[in-house]
Amino acid sequence: MNKKQHRIGVFGGTFDPVHEGHVSLAQYVLSKKLVQEILFLPAAQPPHKERSMAPFVHRVAMLRIAVTAGSDMSVSTLESRRCGPSYTVDSLQALHKEYPRSRLAFLMGADSLLELHQWYRYSEILHLADLIVVSRKGISDRECAGAIRRLTGYFIPVSNSTATFRQTEGGATIHYIADFSSPVSSSMVRRQLQAGKRPQGLDKNVFPYIQAHHLYGPQPCAT
Repeated sequence: MNKKQHRIGVFGGTFDPVHEGHVSLAQYVLSKKLVQEILFLPAAQPPHKERSMAPFVHRVAMLRIAVTAGSDMSVSTLESRRCGPSYTVDSLQALHKEYPRSRLAFLMGADSLLELHQWYRYSEILHLADLIVVSRKGISDRECAGAIRRLTGYFIPVSNSTATFRQTEGGATIHYIADFSSPVSSSMVRRQLQAGKRPQGLDKNVFPYIQAHHLYGPQPCAT
């Protein structure tokens, strides 16, 4: 990455709902100086999600509650302005037009990295953005290295590092984060809500919003 160029981390996902792990990861990436700003990009219609989600307007509202106000984290509603599936390559192209002077870095989990070579027009993604890949439980560093080798172009380690790879054709840089983990997941939060439990790892101000709008099934009374 050009250190003089403003760098934006694009954090895509369904955020169904957003939880403390999402926000902690954004804060962690910022603390590592990999980017100067995090842009949360909730998907309106993910192409690979068959399960019915909370409406886009509610997922955006919960994100805005959970994300600390400030210049380094914000929420984009870009996906609401497009028709059809929310393909990453299309989103990144649109963001390039919105932020022409910035360099983008797309955040993804190691599980997504293993499937990246199957994504729609994935090779174009590598010319639109760098990647920040976060380790996932059950996925080894060796599997991630193998996934990188499957990508278009030739990636080589930077300065004998096993955590940073650069494409020799002048394309993307891949940063691998091995030392971040979160015990919280959106599916876990949804299960706890549906069971009538007050979920762990959910922002204290997001929970009343979920109650007020009757999202994700029964919830207990606030205490």
